[in-house]
Amino acid sequence: MSANDERITLYEFMPYGAPELMEVAKKYMFRATIAGCGAILAFFLCFMAVNLILAAQQNAIPVVQMQVADLAAPPPLSQDTPPPQVQVAPAQAPPAAAIPVPVPDAEAPPEQTIMSQEEIQTSTPGVAEGSGDQIVVAPPSDELPKFGEYVYVEELPEAITRVAVVYPDLAREAGVDGKVIVQALVDKSGHVKDVRIQKSIPMLDDAAKAAVRQWVFKPALSNNKPVAVWVAVPVNFSLH
Repeated sequence: MSANDERITLYEFMPYGAPELMEVAKKYMFRATIAGCGAILAFFLCFMAVNLILAAQQNAIPVVQMQVADLAAPPPLSQDTPPPQVQVAPAQAPPAAAIPVPVPDAEAPPEQTIMSQEEIQTSTPGVAEGSGDQIVVAPPSDELPKFGEYVYVEELPEAITRVAVVYPDLAREAGVDGKVIVQALVDKSGHVKDVRIQKSIPMLDDAAKAAVRQWVFKPALSNNKPVAVWVAVPVNFSLH
């Protein structure tokens, strides 16, 4: 017997298809059947549970049942219902015209005369008098404004005489320079009555105040008259 004959004889005895798949086919088919039946049963149970829940909710809604005998008879259609009556307010008599009541005439105060500007300037300064029908107004005092007090002016003071500042030796050796702003109180005559430091450089403040005290200004004007006012004066210290 040749080799080809042996192969043909071996193929005749082997089953058709893959032997290993055919061995587990029955087992897989049984498992698939059980899983399908379980899925169908679970779906059926869920459906039944949903129906029971909906039925319970419908039973929970209260329903009132009434007998036909308990209902009242409808109103007859042949009789027209009268419209509601509207209450009308009674007419009121018009108000009577007011009768004017005469009153005595008010007495006017006696006439008073006011002094003119020339009379005020020629009067005694610093005294306010009232004699007869005349009123004397005292002229403004010569008090100097306080530091920071606002004074209305039309023209600010202008420096006429400037005194050069003396550079302190200690500040020069230390290399200190800069700008010191001094607030100066300039009176009606243009002289400096007081000084205050607005922007300070400690080693240069005293020299700046000493120089500004010697300055002479053209006084500030308010209504074309000299007035005392505070003015800012910058003092520069430069090493170069």
